[in-house]
Amino acid sequence: MQINQPSWATIRGELASTFPITGWLPTYTKKLFRADIIAGITLTAFAIPELMAYAQLAGLPPEYGLYAGIVAPLVYCLFGTIREMNIGPSSSEAILTAAMLGMLVGIDAARYASLAALTVLMAGSFAILARIFRLGFIVNLISETVLKGFLAGMGLVIICGQLFKILGIKSISGAFFDQLVYLITHLPSANLPTVVIGVGAIAFLLCAERRCRKLPAALIVVIISILVMTFTDLASRGVQEVGVIPAGLPSFIIPTISFNDVQLIFPLAFAIFLLAYVEDMSIGTSLARRYHYKVDSNQELLALGATSIATSLFQGFPVAGSFSRTALNEINGAATQITGVIAAVLTAIVAMFLTGLFTRMPEAIIGSLILVAVLRLVDVRGLWRIARISRNEFAIAIATCAGVLLFGILSGVFIGVVLSLTDILYRVTSPRIAILGRVPNTRQYADRIRHPENIAIPGILIIRVDAPLIFANAEIVKDRIEELIAEDPDVRLVLLDLSTSPIVDVSASDMIVDLYQDLKTAGIKLRIADATWQVRRMLRISGVEDTIGEEITQTTSLETVLEDWNCAESTTPVCPVPGLENILQDQK
Repeated sequence: MQINQPSWATIRGELASTFPITGWLPTYTKKLFRADIIAGITLTAFAIPELMAYAQLAGLPPEYGLYAGIVAPLVYCLFGTIREMNIGPSSSEAILTAAMLGMLVGIDAARYASLAALTVLMAGSFAILARIFRLGFIVNLISETVLKGFLAGMGLVIICGQLFKILGIKSISGAFFDQLVYLITHLPSANLPTVVIGVGAIAFLLCAERRCRKLPAALIVVIISILVMTFTDLASRGVQEVGVIPAGLPSFIIPTISFNDVQLIFPLAFAIFLLAYVEDMSIGTSLARRYHYKVDSNQELLALGATSIATSLFQGFPVAGSFSRTALNEINGAATQITGVIAAVLTAIVAMFLTGLFTRMPEAIIGSLILVAVLRLVDVRGLWRIARISRNEFAIAIATCAGVLLFGILSGVFIGVVLSLTDILYRVTSPRIAILGRVPNTRQYADRIRHPENIAIPGILIIRVDAPLIFANAEIVKDRIEELIAEDPDVRLVLLDLSTSPIVDVSASDMIVDLYQDLKTAGIKLRIADATWQVRRMLRISGVEDTIGEEITQTTSLETVLEDWNCAESTTPVCPVPGLENILQDQK
C-alpha cells in the first residue's frame, strides 16, 4: 500500500500557517534588522518604567511587569501577524485585574499573584479554544461605541487611583466616586514635594509626547527623579519610594489550579480575553490598513493564547497589545516583530543586573507615567464624533462609561453590550418600510416619502423593507402593508421588494403566505422582486413560491414584474411599458 508523503511545500505551508515567522524570517535582511534594533533599543528605554508601572497598577510588585515584558514579546514573535505590535502589560488589563482580584483576594500577596497567573492562563486557554473553533468574529461582539465608553470610564478610574500617588495622599479602596470624594476632601493633606515631582513629570511627559515623540521621555523622567531622590532628603519629607526590586529572571511556576479558583475568576478571565483580543485586533486592523498587509484574526487568537499561557508560567499576569508601545514602534520604523525580541532581551538584562537603580524612584513618577499613558483612553474627540453621527450610539457610550464608574468594570461592559444589542433589536423589530415610486426620467424606483417627486404607479403599491425579514418584525410589516392598502382602495398589486432584506426566516415566510391569502380574498395580487439567492432558496423550500404560483428567480426584478403585470392587465396586442405615459410626459 502506497502512502502519500506530504511535500516540502505542504509542510512549509502548514508551518507558516501556525508559525508565521517561518514565512518572513528567510527573507529577513540586514536593512530590516537595523531598523528593528534601533526601534528595539528605543522601545526598551520607554517600556521599562511603563512595565513596572503597569505591574503596580495590577496590584503586583514592579518586577512582575519586567517578567511579562520579557516573555510575551518572545512568544508573540513566533505566532503573531501584526508586525509593529508590542505585546505585554497593558493599562486596561491591569486595572481590570486589580479591580476584580482586589475584591476577591484582599491583602494575601502570594494568593493574589497566584490568581493573577491563573487568570492569564485561563484567558489564554479561552483564546486557544476560540482559535480551534475559528471564532475570530467574536471581536465584533463589542462595538466601537461600547469600547469608547468603556475605555473612557476605565481611564477615569485609573486616573483617580493614580492621583493618590501623585498628591502623596494615602489611598483607599472603594468605588470611583467614593475615591474621588475622599481625594477632594483630603487635598489639604497633600505632600507638596510629592506634588511638585508628580506634576512636573506629567508636564514633561505631555510636552515630550507632543513635541518630540521619539524622545525616551519616560526614561529621562525616571533617571532625573532617581538622581533627585539620591542627592536630596525628600524621602524624609514624605516622598514615597518604590523600594527594593528583586534582581533576576522570572521563575518557571505552574499556576495552582483548583475548581473553586477557576469558578471564582472565570468571569474575569473571559473579560480579560475578550478585551485583550478586541484591543489587539483594533491595533492590527489600523496598522494593516495603513501599511497594506494582512492580519489573520484567527491566527491572532492563537498568538494571544500562546503568549498568555507562556506568560502565566513565568510569574505573569494578563497581557495584551499595547497602544502606546506599538505607536512608538511605528514612529521609530519597526519593521518586524524582531523589535519586540530585542526589547525583551534588553529588558532581561535590566532585570538581572540593573533593578537596583530603580530602588529610589518616587512612587509619584509611577503614578505620572500611568496617568499620561491612560489619558488617551479618554477619547473625547472620538466620543464627540459619535455624538455628531448618532445620538443613540453616543448615549450607549456614555451609559457604558457611567456603568464603569458607578458599578465597576465588568458591569459597565455588560451594560454597554446589552444596550447595543437592545438598539439592534429595536431597529430590527421596528424596520423602516419604504413606499417606492418611479424616479422621473428613469426606470429606477426609490422612496416616495424622502423624494416626493418620485411617481406613484396607479393601482400598484411597491413596498421595500429596509431590514432582515424575521420573526421579530414579520407581523409589523404585514400590519403596515394592510394599513397602506386600506388607505388606497384602488390597489390591485402589492409588489414586495426584498433587495434590502438579506434574511427571510420561517416566520417571515409564513407571514408572506398569510398576506397572500388575505390579499387574494380582497382581489389583490402579491408579487416578490429582487430577492437574494439565500432568500429565494428560503421562499422556495418554505412553499411561498408554490402558494404565490410564480417562480422567483435572479431575473425577477421590479421592472420585469411590472412588465408582466402590465401585459396581464393589457387588452391591446402590445404590452405597455410600465409608466410609459409618465416617461413621455417627463420628456415633454
